[in-house]
Amino acid sequence: MSEEKSEKTDGSEVSLGHLATDISFVTRVLRAQLLEQTGDFFEKHGVASGQVALLNLIALNPGVSQKELAEAVVLKKSALTKAINELERSGLIERRKAGGDQRYNALHLSEQGLARVAAMRTDMLGLQDTILGVLSDAERAQLFDMIWRVIRSL
Repeated sequence: MSEEKSEKTDGSEVSLGHLATDISFVTRVLRAQLLEQTGDFFEKHGVASGQVALLNLIALNPGVSQKELAEAVVLKKSALTKAINELERSGLIERRKAGGDQRYNALHLSEQGLARVAAMRTDMLGLQDTILGVLSDAERAQLFDMIWRVIRSL
């Protein structure tokens, strides 16, 4: 792989050297770029970045437990509880007792939550097309396959 470069403010380029293939550095740069690209989306839909994943996962898995959700998004239970409390206060989700276990909270989207996820979905697809527009469908599939292989190996 050739040595990657990054633009400096004076128009010259900064050599990234070995950092061009350092997963921690590259994903940090990607995350910063994604936050810049998605700011308008979060503002338009009145959600924080982490809430989008939680709402969509609850929509895809009605009745999911907080423990299962924490594992899926790789969050500590305390951090997830704070996010779930905020979503519940905002009227987007509901906790329901499931079965005989009073400790188990099944998470469901409220009517407002269902409407919010539906409204976000079209914009989410458009963002994906914008962000990944430089890749063909086959390259996108390959990218996600490789990322998930790395995640599963950790």
